[in-house]
Amino acid sequence: MFPIYLLEDNDIQRQKYAEFIKNGILINDANLELKSITGTVEDFLQDYVPQEQGLYFLDMEIQSNKLAGLNIAERIRKDTPLAQIVFITTHDELSLTTLERKIAPMDYILKDKGLDEIKHRITDDIETAQNNLHRYSHSSKNLLDYKIGSRYFSILMDDIIMLYTQKDVPGRIFIVSKNQLAEFNGSLNTFEINYPSLFRCNRSYLVNLENATTYDSHTRTLSFIDESTCEVSFRKNKELIKLLSNKKNV
Repeated sequence: MFPIYLLEDNDIQRQKYAEFIKNGILINDANLELKSITGTVEDFLQDYVPQEQGLYFLDMEIQSNKLAGLNIAERIRKDTPLAQIVFITTHDELSLTTLERKIAPMDYILKDKGLDEIKHRITDDIETAQNNLHRYSHSSKNLLDYKIGSRYFSILMDDIIMLYTQKDVPGRIFIVSKNQLAEFNGSLNTFEINYPSLFRCNRSYLVNLENATTYDSHTRTLSFIDESTCEVSFRKNKELIKLLSNKKNV
C-alpha cells in the first residue's frame, strides 16, 4: 500500500476531507491508504516518513502561516521527487509560487468551489495517483507488477521464483515468490517482453534464474530455492546452460 497524507488545520474540513479520501480509495479500489491525518506542521512531520511514492493533500495556510503547506510541499519534493502533491487552499494567488519553487503539484483545489467540487476532485486525484503509481512500478526494474480486478500489486523482482500457466486454466497466470502465491488473468508473453531478466524455460514457464539452485541438463530439470522444479524445453537447453555458465563466471 502507498501512503496518503492529509494536512488541514480546520477540524471540520479535515474530517470532511478524510471522509472524501477514504471514499475515493473505495471508489477507485486504489492500492492506497490514508496513513496520516494532521492539523499542525509538527504533527505532520512526526508522522512523515519519506517513501519512494506517496500522495499528499495539503492545506496551504496552517495556523495563520500562509506558506506552511508550501514549505512542507517543498520538503516533500526534495525528499521524494516522485511524490504526488495536491493543494486544497483558499490562496489562488499562490499557484504561481508553486511553479517558482518547482513543486509541480498534481492538482490545486480552491476551497471556495464548495465541498461537492472538492470531493469530486479528490476522487479524481486518487484515480490519477493510482494510475501514476502503476506506471511507475511497471517501469521499475526492481518490481514486477500485476493486476487483479482494478487493483495493482507489486512484488520485488528478487523475490520472484516463477510465473507459469496451466492448460486446464487458459488465460490465468500463477506466480510463485519467496513469500506468496497469486493468480491473475494475463499473458505470459507480455511478461516475457516487459521483464527480459526472466527466462522462458518453455511455453508454460517464465523463471527467475537468480533463485535457481541446480540444473540437470540430461533430464533438463531446473530446480529452485523453494524446491520446486520445471522442465526446460529442448530448444532452450543450450541457451540456459550458457546463461548459467556466464552467471558462475561473474
